Amino acid sequence: MSDPALLFQYDLYPNQVVKQGKVTRIETERGTFALKETKLSKEQMDFMIYLEERFKELHYEGYVPIVRTKYGDSFVLMEDRVAYLTPWVEEDRGNPAQKEERMVQTLAELHGYTAKEQAFSEEVIKQSYQKMIFLRESRQFEMEKYMSQVEKRIYLSPFELSFVSQFHQLMKYCDLARKRLDDWYEQVIEAKRYRSVLCHGKCSPSHFVTVEGKGYFINFERSVTDTPVRDLAYFVRSSIKPFQYNPATTTAHLAQYEDQFALYDEEKELLASYLYFPETIFNSVTLFSENRQEWSHIKHVRLLTKKIEVMNGISNVLQSL
Repeated sequence: MSDPALLFQYDLYPNQVVKQGKVTRIETERGTFALKETKLSKEQMDFMIYLEERFKELHYEGYVPIVRTKYGDSFVLMEDRVAYLTPWVEEDRGNPAQKEERMVQTLAELHGYTAKEQAFSEEVIKQSYQKMIFLRESRQFEMEKYMSQVEKRIYLSPFELSFVSQFHQLMKYCDLARKRLDDWYEQVIEAKRYRSVLCHGKCSPSHFVTVEGKGYFINFERSVTDTPVRDLAYFVRSSIKPFQYNPATTTAHLAQYEDQFALYDEEKELLASYLYFPETIFNSVTLFSENRQEWSHIKHVRLLTKKIEVMNGISNVLQSL
């Protein structure tokens, strides 16, 4: 990450280089910067460049900008990855709850600035609806197949026991997700409207910083144009802490969001459908089955347990709304 040839692209002469997580902190006479190497497609790079231009047009300030090279490029292309530079933002050491509140407010601002009513097409909505049903039913079938395999065994591992004990509840969540998706489809067809916003894509506290009371999103690598529900669902899942969640906190966050950017009724149904579907738990099962990361058995059990607790927390939130 401190390759002199890479830093030369920015005319950076570091006094100190420190690896912090997935980025490198570079201290220079010109200031402090964050350098990140990652894998991005051309489409993702083009979209990030478009975002910067769009934010400037809208006078939206809730993001950390990319620093261009001395040649005017936003990215430096390398053998199998790309690198980009941003100013280093030293975050306030405040209350995590206050940070989440600020993030919700900034997210509502982002969606409000970029909201756009799309030309309504019943055929497009129908295709989206059918695609979601197909993907979810395929995923559910995979879990039912796994359940059948596990039930045939005489002795079950702790992971398998945890999954089996929760299986029927997970299927109930799938049914609730389907019902709310059906409700969304009926309502959106009746209302004949659909809007999109710029979604950050990974809306969690780890991709948000606060400085002197102001909030800024970082890492727009997974940003897309989509329904605002996409970001909200990601935020809810990331903000509910296992074993210590409080439904009232998440409900308050959603109310705070709607004070600035109110959801349509059909969008609320779609949000509930997203949240009820236990995709994260299914992913834990796939991760355990393939074990490509070669985790210990106990680590898989702990991850599954946490995901189940978060799912139960989400259910409590949805019931309290």
